[in-house]
Amino acid sequence: MAEEEELPRALTLVPHKSHLEVKGESAHVDGRAAEALLDAMCTPAFVAFVEEVTGVTNLVPDPKHVWSGLNASGPGSFQSIHRDFSRHPVNKKWHRVNVLVYLNSVWPEEYGGNLELWPSDMSACGTRIRPTAGTVAIFETNYETLHGVPDPIRCPPGSSRLSLASYYYNDEPPAGRTHEPVFRRPRRPQDPWRMGIAEPRHVALGLIRPVYEHVPLLQRALDGVRRDVKRAMRDR
Repeated sequence: MAEEEELPRALTLVPHKSHLEVKGESAHVDGRAAEALLDAMCTPAFVAFVEEVTGVTNLVPDPKHVWSGLNASGPGSFQSIHRDFSRHPVNKKWHRVNVLVYLNSVWPEEYGGNLELWPSDMSACGTRIRPTAGTVAIFETNYETLHGVPDPIRCPPGSSRLSLASYYYNDEPPAGRTHEPVFRRPRRPQDPWRMGIAEPRHVALGLIRPVYEHVPLLQRALDGVRRDVKRAMRDR
């Protein structure tokens, strides 16, 4: 049901495109089924389940699904191996856990689109998760948890790899390093060298992060710009 309700709009989303990803996303969903799933992932019972699975405590969900919600990836879409953002853009809580619910009832292996999880040394893929309905991926997000959908999806026109994402936060930073290197990104051994270079927008944010995190006025200005860009992309 969720797949049928979300596919028409998913096909109209304008994806973000760069040398590191081609991916459509929206914090909003169209149908009741997907809305019910996202609501269920914010309930205290489900949050407690996520805490039990991951061992990360004092988690809170984001009912507004900032930078989460519906993910849609049509033919040719991909997302290079990456680390997720470290803090919520509005409340500044630490981003600690991801939950992904896949919606595609039919997804042949030849379509690709597997979620790949890699170790921090990028020595070999740890596991691949096929994005079929009924599959749920739950994992802690920190500097060591590298993941992505790095190979272009091979589904036919008129179809899309669909998933619902819900992120969970708390007030404690994860252990170890919390920020990605400014210029470098993780790269699989088989990927071209350019995949290890950060996008200009990430480089710019990395360079100003020390100031950003300690000057509230700059925080508000940049957060406003990012929200405006996201809103413009969503409304196109």
